[in-house]
Amino acid sequence: MIPTFSSRINQEPTSLDALFALSGRADLISFAGGYPDPALFPKKELNNAFENRIKKSSSEIFQYRSILGYEPLRKRIANYAETTGITCQPENIMLTQGAQQGIKLLAGLFLDDFDGVVVEAPTYAGGLEAFNDHKPTYYEIPMEDDGMNIDILEKTLEENNVKLIYTIPNFQNPTGYCMSIEKRKRLAKLASKHNVMVIEDDPYRELRYTGNALPSIKSFDLTENVVTLGSFSKILSPALRCGWLIGAKEIVDQLSSLRLSYDCQSSNILLEGIDEYLDHNDIATHISKLRDVYQHKMNAMLTGLSENLPTECSFSKPTGGFFIWVNLPESLDARELLNKTRKVTFLEGSSLFATSKETNHLRLNFTGITEKQIKEGCIDLGNTIKHALLSLAI
Repeated sequence: MIPTFSSRINQEPTSLDALFALSGRADLISFAGGYPDPALFPKKELNNAFENRIKKSSSEIFQYRSILGYEPLRKRIANYAETTGITCQPENIMLTQGAQQGIKLLAGLFLDDFDGVVVEAPTYAGGLEAFNDHKPTYYEIPMEDDGMNIDILEKTLEENNVKLIYTIPNFQNPTGYCMSIEKRKRLAKLASKHNVMVIEDDPYRELRYTGNALPSIKSFDLTENVVTLGSFSKILSPALRCGWLIGAKEIVDQLSSLRLSYDCQSSNILLEGIDEYLDHNDIATHISKLRDVYQHKMNAMLTGLSENLPTECSFSKPTGGFFIWVNLPESLDARELLNKTRKVTFLEGSSLFATSKETNHLRLNFTGITEKQIKEGCIDLGNTIKHALLSLAI
């Protein structure tokens, strides 16, 4: 017999399990997963980069290296960070297995059981999964179309013992909302005043389709209370599993010690391959192409929702990112709708609320599918909601 699993292990399927299962349904149009468009992966360029770097490198490329990751790539990211308002050195940067590992490492570094954690309502399911092992005391802050409600955040910090704030300021997952510059400044100031760590999860920064980029929250950080996470997953390839975190050297040093018990380091071959790609390709041109394609897809979904959803529904109108957030009438449960759609899958919203578990919302992704599928899926989703409302009226 297998011994009893640890009490930390959730033996029920998690929201991430459900997400990947829904996204893998080849017989349905998937609005569920936050997948990039595979047609936009620079396959030839990445193939050449990895082949050339291995060919011209010594056998040391296959050796153990720094826990922080390949230094020339960290230098590139330090230079990139300058464009977001962050001044840092390579020693302030750790390359991670996607931004998800960064969240998990920071949770392990800062959280004791039952510590207070502020999250946006709704928020990214993977963030909640990373924190849940520590049995946190969650405080939900409602989302507005310019980011979390900072007035409620301030009151929450004044009245409770909070250790961490987790936020996605640019084209938030799942709402698509972008935090205003005024709120970024206030958030950094509040974190300093109350000695709270902020995890700024920022994988969608480069996927802005209209308007001007805003400075990072960390650019307003005067007391090292903000750690910023970034990723190549959404702009290059998720299979590379390469992200980064930028923080105070003291934090990065402690994370290095903690990481030794996880995986020691990221794959040096992958990191050097990415560095080679950046040596010989203009990633800005590649990102510009992504923006153009994704903006058309986003507009197609916004049009499809406008034409097909009943007037009782509302939805976000983002200017970038991967997602649109749909609000249903309170009488409808998105979990039940998921079982009634004929052609489309989506992520029902209850799993994206840490405590309130609101059921009348759903998240839609527009990047990983074609415009034809978006149109067909919006028609099916609209019909499903209309039939559900009609059934309640009978």
